[in-house]
Amino acid sequence: MGEPVVVAGGHSERGRRDNNEDAHSIRTDLGVFIVADGMGGLAAGEVASRLAVDFIPPKVIERLGRHDRPDEALRTAIESASQAILAKSNSSGESIRMGTTAVVALVRPGRVFVANLGDSPAYLVRGERVIRLTLDHTVAEELVRKGALSPDQARRSPLRNRLYKYLGSPELKELADVHDFPPRPGDRLILMSDGASGLLGEDEIGDIAGMPADPDILAKAFVDMALEKGSHDNATCIVLAFEAGEPTSPPA
Repeated sequence: MGEPVVVAGGHSERGRRDNNEDAHSIRTDLGVFIVADGMGGLAAGEVASRLAVDFIPPKVIERLGRHDRPDEALRTAIESASQAILAKSNSSGESIRMGTTAVVALVRPGRVFVANLGDSPAYLVRGERVIRLTLDHTVAEELVRKGALSPDQARRSPLRNRLYKYLGSPELKELADVHDFPPRPGDRLILMSDGASGLLGEDEIGDIAGMPADPDILAKAFVDMALEKGSHDNATCIVLAFEAGEPTSPPA
């Protein structure tokens, strides 16, 4: 059996917000896929998220061309994008603070690598299993991991939306988390902004991912359900479907 072929689709909605600070990029030609959720208000969040999705894919490929390991290439590209966002923020005449989350998938022969900073998650749906691949970098979730808050307390905490790791943070000292897995035919990899993921349970994610539909239709279904359930935020989703067949390998 050959490696799975990747087919991807995405969708984004402004929702109840005045503008859309989310951005996403589908670069099947490079094997790089990214969802970013900008922060900063006014146009600043849009600038940060767009800079991330434009900057990261070619930087990953550049680092791979220098023979970085895929996880190293992802971390370096995300860190470089963070520095570029911080420089953009510092160079603005009004000293506007801006930042963005990012969840990035890199598809390589026989392996998929997923990196994130912030609270935009990635899920692998394999058969009936829904596997969350990423950790949220919010203060509340970090307190849960340290045993200081229960999951229920974290959901109600005012710290649930406060990020301690994101692109553009002047205090960023840790690089992105990277997770990897060998793809199988039938797998669905879902990248979301928290405006989409925050209203969806794992059962709903599994149900939508299991629908016999193209990835762009699935991505829209995720976003539409989040908005129908009352999301007040921008909502964005990318779905990667791994189908049986002969692959076209991304460039080395």
